[in-house]
This record gives sequence, structure tokens and C-alpha cells, in this order.
Amino acid sequence: MKNFNVSEKNILIYRIIFTVLSWFTFITGFFINSISSGLPFIWLNSFIYYTMQTNFMVTIWFTLAIIWYKKPQLLEKITGALKGAFTLYITITFVIFAVLLQMFYPFPKGWAAFSNLVLHYITPIAFIFDWILTENKIKYKWTYMLYWIVYPVCYIIFAVIHGTITDNYIYYFFDINALGILGFVMYTSILIVFGIVLAGLYTAINRRRTKD
Repeated sequence: MKNFNVSEKNILIYRIIFTVLSWFTFITGFFINSISSGLPFIWLNSFIYYTMQTNFMVTIWFTLAIIWYKKPQLLEKITGALKGAFTLYITITFVIFAVLLQMFYPFPKGWAAFSNLVLHYITPIAFIFDWILTENKIKYKWTYMLYWIVYPVCYIIFAVIHGTITDNYIYYFFDINALGILGFVMYTSILIVFGIVLAGLYTAINRRRTKD
């Protein structure tokens, strides 16, 4: 697997561009929702969505990577296993939306179209590309996969509990009432297996690129 030689300055510029875009999307979304609803913190409810949580994770990561640009010891703390985990999570956001959810948002308009593009496509692809360009110094362990899959599984549990209490299962493929137990098990099994396979793929690529 080929390693790409890109200067640190270009990586920094790349990260600044997408960090600014991501923060702009978050902050503007907050103000638009606050003004339209009359409730200043109603936007925070959107963080029940996996998309928002994972985008916030990688935006924080990008921000810290910029702040710690000249501090390699600190930067190393957020690479390796942590960056691998965040890359897995944001890839799941990208793929699951494109495959299972995009059909329900065929023609968003205005701000909805812009935020949909940033949160589901631009930021995920930017972070995956950042991983491809830079994540080749710390060798992953196969055991990382066990830790990485904990968050997606916990999110599924959260979605089921949230749906049981509020009747809002957040995503249709977690709606036990609509799908029945067999349908729910089928969807969640596919999602978990997909996550494990994807984690294995990222680990294998990293180990090949960093092998001694």
C-alpha cells in the first residue's frame, strides 16, 4: 500500500479548510434553528443523531490537530487507535447515509441541502482522505477493533432505549415496532458486521503501510 508524501504545511492548510467548513456548519445550524424555533438550545437535540456525534468527533480532532501542529508529542496522542476509531465512525456515517438514508432526502433545499452535503459527504470524505495521507506512522493492533466497535454498539442500545421511551427510534432500521424483532436483528446484525469488517480493513491497510 503506497504512502503519500505530502508536506506538513499542506496537511495543515487542508485541515484548516475543512475544520472551518465544519465549524461554520455547526455554528450556523445552531443560529438558524434557534431563530426559526425561538428556542436557543433546540439545536442540541440534533445530537441524538449518529451523524452529528461523529461529525463533532472529527471536527474536534481536526481542531486539536491544528492547535497541536507544532507539538508532535501531543499530536501523537490523538493519532493511532483514536484516529482509527474516528475514521471508522465517520466512514459508517458516510456509507450508511448513502446506502440506507439518502433515499429519504432526495432533494433537500437551502440550508438543509448545504448541511446535508457537509455532514454526510464532505467532512467524512475529508477525514477519510486525511487518514489515507497521514495515518502511517503508528502501527495498529488487531485488538483495536474490539474497542472501536463499542461505540456503535452503545449507540444502537441508546437508540433502542430512546425509542422505547419516546417512540422515536431516530433511524428507521432501529424501529423494533415497525420492523419486528427479526427485522431489527437483521438490520443491527448487518450494521455490526459491516462495522467489524470496515474496522478490519482499516487495520489491515494501516499494518501493511507501517510494517517493519
